[in-house]
Amino acid sequence: MSDIALVIKDNCFDINVKNGDLESDGGLQTAVTISLFTERRVTDEQLPELAESKKGWWGDMFPDIDQDKIGSRLWTLEREKRTTETLRRYEDYSKEALDWMLEDGVASTISVAASYDSDGQLVGEIIITRPTGTESRFQVNWDEQELKGA
Repeated sequence: MSDIALVIKDNCFDINVKNGDLESDGGLQTAVTISLFTERRVTDEQLPELAESKKGWWGDMFPDIDQDKIGSRLWTLEREKRTTETLRRYEDYSKEALDWMLEDGVASTISVAASYDSDGQLVGEIIITRPTGTESRFQVNWDEQELKGA
């Protein structure tokens, strides 16, 4: 089974029509994109300073599985300083957002490593190993909110 493919067009996520049908994604790119770039609702304690909205997806109000949530808390890092603590939180929030893949048997392992590139932009490297042993690699350029398959 595949997802409708999300593609980046003019710095926005969009869908394509290909051969008269919606383009599909048989890999994990769309699932990773939704997991990381959908804004998960946060608690009052997790709300960043000066932020007013706890954000979140309305569908989380009616989950099929109790406490199941879509998205990540990466949005809370938008105004953070470039520190090792921010990198650690980026890794934790990314793993939290992708954990459903382990729970649902889509992946057997997920690793996330974050660093700053020479321009100071936060870059996340994600490796997802399927139960078959196949690896999918993704690079996330957080400042540009862009996901690339590697």
